[in-house]
Amino acid sequence: MLHKHIVFSGLVVAALSLLPVAALSAETKPHVDASGANMQPAYPETAVASREQGAAVISVLVRSDGTVRRVALHRSSGHSDLDSAAANAVSGWKFVPATDDGQPVERWTDVQIVFTPPD
Repeated sequence: MLHKHIVFSGLVVAALSLLPVAALSAETKPHVDASGANMQPAYPETAVASREQGAAVISVLVRSDGTVRRVALHRSSGHSDLDSAAANAVSGWKFVPATDDGQPVERWTDVQIVFTPPD
């Protein structure tokens, strides 16, 4: 009897390995649309003289259609002009929305924007 149970379990595992990965996951996270429509923000003119640099992390509430509902500064670059440039740029970006049971849903995600002074 035990032997039949082990064989059956092996068949279940083999059958699950044939399913697409998406079928095993009921939820996905939102992420930046990599189609090329999103542009890195321009380095702010106000940061040129002092050669400011840093990375701002922006939290983004992505609607179910992939557009941005809201942005918030999650971690500062250390410079308010860089943080503002990052938030303004990301607010116009396009995202691939999160899904829940295969349906697009509104969810938060974080995006890091790195600024280095121009040469």
